[in-house]
Amino acid sequence: MAEIVQRCEEAISLGLKWLAGRVSDKGELEGSESILFGYYKALLTFTATGRYLEAGRVAHKIKRDFYKDGQFGGEQYPAATVGPIYRDSWLTWGAHLAGRYDMSVPAANAIRSQLCGITGGVLVDGPGRIIDAGLTCCALTALLATGKSDEVMKGAELVRALVEDQPEPEKAFYFRWSPETGYIKPAVGEDGKGWTVRRTDSGQIYWYIGYLLALMAQMNLLTGERKWIDAAEKLLAFVNGCLPEIFGSTSNGKIAWGCAELFAVTGDERFRDVAARMTEWICDVQAADGRWYRSPDQSIPVAFDATFERVFYLSRIARALQP
Repeated sequence: MAEIVQRCEEAISLGLKWLAGRVSDKGELEGSESILFGYYKALLTFTATGRYLEAGRVAHKIKRDFYKDGQFGGEQYPAATVGPIYRDSWLTWGAHLAGRYDMSVPAANAIRSQLCGITGGVLVDGPGRIIDAGLTCCALTALLATGKSDEVMKGAELVRALVEDQPEPEKAFYFRWSPETGYIKPAVGEDGKGWTVRRTDSGQIYWYIGYLLALMAQMNLLTGERKWIDAAEKLLAFVNGCLPEIFGSTSNGKIAWGCAELFAVTGDERFRDVAARMTEWICDVQAADGRWYRSPDQSIPVAFDATFERVFYLSRIARALQP
């Protein structure tokens, strides 16, 4: 694992060079000045990696131009399709870690107010009560980071139950559920990628799995209860049963992070091995200038999001996998 950790450190250094070199004195990200999408993970990543000067500048920019009364808003880049709670959760976590409680505490209260009072989960926009497990994990992670552990238990139990009770795990995992109708499956012709992962189909989007894995690790740390690891093992079995392309997918970063966190709390080498294999690929595909690409023609805001995200994950992975 020492070699993997060293590769993480080298990739982090190169990525930070690209990121920090594009932060102005006013905290603006070059090429994403007015587009909030580029800033989602900036505060968290700069603070977690010790770049406090850049974190402070970006925090001022976010507070000045994108924040009001517990809500983060602004011009939205079209790639941010998963909804505002994904955005708000990352920004809240980062603001709290950076010590900007003037933003993080009201924002955490706003996130808490959006949870379903009955299930504790995050509801999808639209008719009916449909819970999205991936977005629920985003929200609960932010609440845990801001010290609101009492607010997460109901939602975390729901997520765990949704993993344990999957109707056909040999074929697919479904990450949306309704208390009235049960698991939601994509309708004919509907694009359910992201909230549905089909085990033997190519071109899947895998990040939901990773966020669930990370939440299971956090809940095990919080409670010491084995049941969270049992659920994580079911997710791991599903990952290992997917097509090999999952280990070389641009959406696997959260899986590498989640598995590394689980290895840290369990010592189970099965989690370590998945994290290490995905991490090697993440390091392999970093561009020479330090950024990461999700597509060859990606815009600058997407480059910021992809690079902030991977630098953060690699910092957590290196910590978890260090010998």
